[in-house]
Amino acid sequence: MLGSGFRGLSVHGKTWFERRIHPCPHCLTKFESPSARDIHARAVHEKWRDCSRLFGEKGAMVRHCRTVHERRRDHKCPHCSSRFGELGNMWQHCKAVHEKVRAHACPYCDGVAFGQMSTLNRHIDTVHLKLRDHACPYCKGVAFGRKSHLTVHLDLVHLKLRDHACPYCPGVAFQTRSHLKTHIETVHEKDHACPYCPGIAFRTKGTLTTHIDTVHLKLRDHACLYCPGVAFGHKQTLTKHIDVVHLKIPRIRAHRS
Repeated sequence: MLGSGFRGLSVHGKTWFERRIHPCPHCLTKFESPSARDIHARAVHEKWRDCSRLFGEKGAMVRHCRTVHERRRDHKCPHCSSRFGELGNMWQHCKAVHEKVRAHACPYCDGVAFGQMSTLNRHIDTVHLKLRDHACPYCKGVAFGRKSHLTVHLDLVHLKLRDHACPYCPGVAFQTRSHLKTHIETVHEKDHACPYCPGIAFRTKGTLTTHIDTVHLKLRDHACLYCPGVAFGHKQTLTKHIDVVHLKIPRIRAHRS
């Protein structure tokens, strides 16, 4: 009986796996029927149909879908509250932001260096070569050096999106993830006290370290990609600067529904 049951289970298990032969054309998921696959494709991938990116391997496409379209950020920085879609990007962040490694120096700016070669290339393209290849279809004469900046501009200025809801405040949402992060760190979670400022505390040790570096040590490690010689002590301050000055986003931070 045991042998017969075991054989039956093996056959059943093999049959169950064999039934999952209908793969989604967009990701690695397989389904038992074409209808289940089509439902999945419409619900998950239909909104991505306008994406024109091509990839040499399926794994790269899957990573693109997870990080760009699903906006998954599964890798949390061990030093601060920043999250990343890929592990390698998180470690690059740790080296550049927390370990202060700036191995890629700008050949045109004295004393300006970046933690990643891609950031240096963007800096050269936007600051020195003045490249603005991504034009807004609605704003006359407004263009950006990075496609991501154009996307943010369209989402916040023209579509009025506020997709970043506060998990603690009912009905409160923000235009950008950095604004939500600032809100949470300054309003809701403060566990790490500054040894120099009475009554000032922060949610994470990394945020406290950033506060000490920028306020007390006067460090300015975050250079603007568009403005030569302009740098900020806090990455979020740089983000706000880019939002208002370069992306032309109005100074509207929170929205209560």
